[in-house]
Amino acid sequence: MTMQLAQLRWPIILLQKGSDDLLRIESLTDWCEQTAMLGVLQDSVIIDYDASSYLITAESTSSLPQLQRTYAQLTLEQLNQSVQRYASQNGHCCTAKFSANNIKQIFDTVQYLEQI
Repeated sequence: MTMQLAQLRWPIILLQKGSDDLLRIESLTDWCEQTAMLGVLQDSVIIDYDASSYLITAESTSSLPQLQRTYAQLTLEQLNQSVQRYASQNGHCCTAKFSANNIKQIFDTVQYLEQI
């Protein structure tokens, strides 16, 4: 089932293919501004605020990607590991102790890490 960005529950987190970077994007309006310089996003994954994961299957000329809901949804444990790697690459210590209990904590932590 193909999805459009506008159909997602915002905010979202972008997990770039081949990178430990996480990018929290607050709204559809912010999408173009925050992703314009990232290069090719095909095969990257988007997590929405409902904890649903979507694969970017193609990029269009309108700068809005085509999305496909992933068959195997990312688990909270997998998201915790992504946040741990992201925090670690940004110089935070003791990241192995991080363990969010829900998707809101994942989003709040990514937002915190982006601000410091």
